[in-house]
Amino acid sequence: MSLPESVLFHPEPETTIHALVSGPPTSAWQTTRTTVIFLHYWGGSSETWSQVNSQISQQHPTVAIDFRGWGKSVGPPHPDAYSMSRLASDVKHVIASLKLQQYIIVGLSMGAKVAQLLAGEGELPGLKGIVLVSPAPPTPLSLPPEMRDQQVHAYDDAASASFVALNVLTASSPSGTALEFLVSDMLRGNEWAKKAWPTYGMGEDLTTATRSIRCPVLVVAASKDIVEPLERVENEVCQNIQGARLEVLEGSGHLSPIDCPSDLSEHICQFIHQVHGK
Repeated sequence: MSLPESVLFHPEPETTIHALVSGPPTSAWQTTRTTVIFLHYWGGSSETWSQVNSQISQQHPTVAIDFRGWGKSVGPPHPDAYSMSRLASDVKHVIASLKLQQYIIVGLSMGAKVAQLLAGEGELPGLKGIVLVSPAPPTPLSLPPEMRDQQVHAYDDAASASFVALNVLTASSPSGTALEFLVSDMLRGNEWAKKAWPTYGMGEDLTTATRSIRCPVLVVAASKDIVEPLERVENEVCQNIQGARLEVLEGSGHLSPIDCPSDLSEHICQFIHQVHGK
């Protein structure tokens, strides 16, 4: 497989979406191989998936997307331009631009909520399944004002971002380069993307769409996740998706692509093989 290549897409004015594409040339992607599309969490980027991507891309083409306003992507200077539907629309644009014929979508946290919307809309004939990693539930969550304000400012500076990375998002106490890129991703998000998720994104009700999902679904929770605890994932995600299968990563925090990338990669590869076996 080739090294990741940076590709830019322009789904609408004032928006540029960056993605890391690994695999054969675009013209050769219309094959029997399934492409894996990675969607990151609030505060992350395509780099969140780097350790997983390096393993998956040995067997499958991959596309790791930076949501608008995060990573190397650019989003509009408008507070209402970062809803789940707008993020989902960007993903559909990337899929159409690359002419992908069959793929699975792997979403982490906020990215998993976007994946649920994409699958529930039923507008992607090439979608063979979704993997929801430490997923934000489709049910609306409204934070108390004080807690919401704390979350809005969680990524204001390196000290607060580092605290969140070490004490809230991971269980493996990343250090060195791993911690540096987590903090860098959190800080580089634009102000509208940072505010959108805690102020209205997590409050969006997608249960109607989620209950309409008919493709295979793997839900991967983490035993030490304090952001999306196992009980919430079971009650608010799995119970809203027909036929969803649940796996639990022991010892991992919210960011399993950081805490246990090899175990997560194995679950994803097994899921792809199972989908192809149907």
